[in-house]
Amino acid sequence: MRVLLVMNGSRSRYAGGADAARLRAWRPYCRPGTTLELGYLPDDTDGEGAVTTYEFGTGRAVRDHAFLYPGRCEQAEQEGYDAVIMHCCSDPGLEEARRRVCIPVIGPGEATLRAGAMLGQAIGMTVPGDESVAHHQKQVADLGLTDRVLGLEPINRPIGAYGKQDPAAMTDALTAAAVRLAERGADVICPTGLAFIPTRVSAQEVSRRIGLPVLNPALLAVRAAETLVEARAAAR
Repeated sequence: MRVLLVMNGSRSRYAGGADAARLRAWRPYCRPGTTLELGYLPDDTDGEGAVTTYEFGTGRAVRDHAFLYPGRCEQAEQEGYDAVIMHCCSDPGLEEARRRVCIPVIGPGEATLRAGAMLGQAIGMTVPGDESVAHHQKQVADLGLTDRVLGLEPINRPIGAYGKQDPAAMTDALTAAAVRLAERGADVICPTGLAFIPTRVSAQEVSRRIGLPVLNPALLAVRAAETLVEARAAAR
């Protein structure tokens, strides 16, 4: 099967190897027979043609790119892909994209939260920064999980350009946020911010440090896509 991982922005947003690094991080989760490829959204340009590139973790790309996903998913279906995964735990434009296509469209945020609700009773969410909190609160409410999520904890660490990132420091920052949630009573951690897990941070390492399950949105999204493609094929 062919699965398209649609990045949260144009190719220019992932300059410097950030896109290739994400593909390297995601491909090991695929089963034999699954081909995972990258797709991009159109460039975000102003009236004079200047390209706007948003920093990761600010939340602006989520707000400004959401309307582009449904059309990109339609294009993926026309190109013969069996499923689409959004490379964003905020799942921008997810419901509209699903209305427009017949193939599965996976939001890593939804996949992770639903898995967390099956694995634990008190979900803790790490989010990239303060700007992300309101959107994820709405996401939790829309999924009917408000009573299962005990808190959202911002990491509040600038991510910066891919080539200048410090994986050890990013791991420490995410771990610190997860520890604060554990101290509040969380029994499972649902991380958001795919620039952290799996690109630069190991979910297993954070889980080892805090003694709680830390879910991997990439693993869950890939396996959900594969399972739904197989289920759709079996139902025909």
